[in-house]
Amino acid sequence: MLNQRLQTAKAVATELLPAEREVDSAIVRSARLTIAVVEGRERCKLPLTAGQEGLSLVTQATARLVEAREFLAHAHAAFRTTQAEIGLQAVSFGDATPCPPSAELAPSHLTVVA
Repeated sequence: MLNQRLQTAKAVATELLPAEREVDSAIVRSARLTIAVVEGRERCKLPLTAGQEGLSLVTQATARLVEAREFLAHAHAAFRTTQAEIGLQAVSFGDATPCPPSAELAPSHLTVVA
């Protein structure tokens, strides 16, 4: 049973981490698209209204991507809670910073010194 839980946790992590990276990439692409529209209009000396509807839709899509990023971050934290609930030790995955240890998993024999 423990092996199945561990395999499931690894499968979730294998999909979650790329999803987090891909939503960041989508945000960057969408921002670059916004820049291309604005700079292209200026370069072509078109009226301010040229491409406005498309620009508005792109910025709405970008906002939704940012919202999706937030949901993924909350899901990551929820899965960490689930991981503890099903009896798996905390495992840090990620490319930026590791997950902070839970209070009950933190070593109690260490002391902070200045």
